[in-house]
Amino acid sequence: MKLPQFEYLEPKSIGKACQVLKEQGGKALAIAGGTDLLMALKNWLKTPEMLVDLKGIPRLNQMIYSNKNGLEIGPLVSLRHLANNTIIRNKYPILSQAASEVGTPQLQSMGTIGGNLCQDNLCVYYNRSPMSRQMFDPCHKLGGNVCHAVKGSKTCWATFCGDMAPALLVLRAKVKIRDSNGESIIPLSEFYSGDGKKPNILKPGEIISEIRVPPLPSYSGGSYFKLRLRKAIDYPLLGVALNLTMENKEGICKDVALALTGVERAPLWIKEVDRLKGKKLVEEIIEELAEAAHKQAHPLNNICELTPAYRKDMVKVYVERAFHQALKVAKRGGQA
Repeated sequence: MKLPQFEYLEPKSIGKACQVLKEQGGKALAIAGGTDLLMALKNWLKTPEMLVDLKGIPRLNQMIYSNKNGLEIGPLVSLRHLANNTIIRNKYPILSQAASEVGTPQLQSMGTIGGNLCQDNLCVYYNRSPMSRQMFDPCHKLGGNVCHAVKGSKTCWATFCGDMAPALLVLRAKVKIRDSNGESIIPLSEFYSGDGKKPNILKPGEIISEIRVPPLPSYSGGSYFKLRLRKAIDYPLLGVALNLTMENKEGICKDVALALTGVERAPLWIKEVDRLKGKKLVEEIIEELAEAAHKQAHPLNNICELTPAYRKDMVKVYVERAFHQALKVAKRGGQA
């Protein structure tokens, strides 16, 4: 399929990239691996006048770990590198697990962690070829005033279906955002807008320049489970990320975090897990949390394959699986 015409720029510094993106306003888009953006261009969902390639900027593809500061990930680090890196596998197995679940090995080699965090939301009415979209009125995401997924809605209900965001959320990750005037650091939980039309808070001229993950205490464990029909390629119809820290091997909960993807317009943070702190993680408590997550999840009929009711029911199943897997890792002292 023919791409829209655009200029191509490959800046050599992040400052130059931010400057160009700001000057162009919404007419320019940043491209990293391009696995998400190029499909949008081919379907004419996005028609920028300029693409700003970030691959030529030094140090954005570096990753540093220290016991004191934790993990610092450049936005251009590939998902394949995250999946296979020995330090990630040993210290943050949930990140390796989530990265290995994204698409195919080829897509993982091209795709980047920054691009995955910034990927657009999905909707079966929006993510169509130009020809098949002709049978529908333009939706909110295409500049219209209707939502085909939620009839009568005045806002867009496209669903966030990224794999890496929930895994990083439960690790309490932060993102460094760079613009032409400087930089700021915010929790990843504040990065997503909850707006299906514009999923994140980045403004023209702003780029994620780093992802920071704090060091994990002893007896910590995490897991990520993904529901999809095909083992490769598919986005998550449901993704469950869970990370917990125990006081000791006896299973007393010190800290726990749970996040879902594929069920809302942003990664869904399950706040009910806070009440588990200080309690022994017995089966009844795990089932209560799974039920709480089930109540909060609201998958819509805007993604092909599997009904919203089935995906909602699977929340309980996957939360329980994630809990048991994370518990095993935590009891081994955090080693995968």
